Amino acid sequence: MRHLFIINKHSGKGNAWMDIEAQLNKYSGRGDFEIHYTKSRGDATAFAREYVLGSSDFTRIYACGGDGTFNEVLSGVYDLNNCAIAVVPIGSGNDFIRSFGIEKEKYLDIDNLINGREVFVDLLKCGDRVSGNSITIGFDCAVAKNFVKFNKRKHISSELAYKLSIFYCILKERVHNFTVITDGEKLNIDGTYLLSICAKGKYYGGGIKCAPLADNSDGYVDFTAIKTVGVLKFVSLLPTYVKGEHINNPKIDFIINKKVKSVIYENPEPFEIGIDGEIVTVDRAEITLLEKAQKIVLPK
Repeated sequence: MRHLFIINKHSGKGNAWMDIEAQLNKYSGRGDFEIHYTKSRGDATAFAREYVLGSSDFTRIYACGGDGTFNEVLSGVYDLNNCAIAVVPIGSGNDFIRSFGIEKEKYLDIDNLINGREVFVDLLKCGDRVSGNSITIGFDCAVAKNFVKFNKRKHISSELAYKLSIFYCILKERVHNFTVITDGEKLNIDGTYLLSICAKGKYYGGGIKCAPLADNSDGYVDFTAIKTVGVLKFVSLLPTYVKGEHINNPKIDFIINKKVKSVIYENPEPFEIGIDGEIVTVDRAEITLLEKAQKIVLPK
């Protein structure tokens, strides 16, 4: 088995990648270990795919970065059988790993990952893109987009950047028009949408428990749609939503949640969706499920 470490030095803030590099020193000189530093957006996708296709050995790829780095690696190899992906969470959100209920520190211990176990997870597919965690439209997509702007400021932590983006979007990005079709049936609501999510993971946005019933290997998409509500109602909802207490809550009658196999979003004009936090402009978004499509490494 080969071990390929793809390190994004620009993930998160600080020099967390240096600790990973230091842990790898004891494996220096071993032919079955290789380190690659990403050079630009999309580099992890291309390099991971080329590496796996060029090797006859099974490869474990260690995506050292945030959810974006993981998604890039995943996009390169999800249709290949002779590899597994381990996440080394040195990014800003690191939401994908939260759903497994294992402490972040264990993922940061390289020996734990090398001696870890492999499990299959489902993926979401949208056009030629895949997601291991969530695809969003509406408010959440706007939050992800504005988070990038706030997170670029030196004296703002990633956690604060998410909060600033949320409150900015409360004022500017609460009303969204789009058509939703789940499992072939159009979703009829009165008014407009605040947001909608297709999830395989429970968390996004740096720890917001958006899909508490999601299971990344149950063969279903956890679909949520929330109608547009006023500012005061939104603010009162937010703590409940962050903690994952909004599903089947008798006090909240403006949320639709169900497990489905497919979701289609349509709009007369091009619109933006968020795929594991990355913003993509589309004319139509058809989201389907790839069951048990990728091996993931969980730490020992």
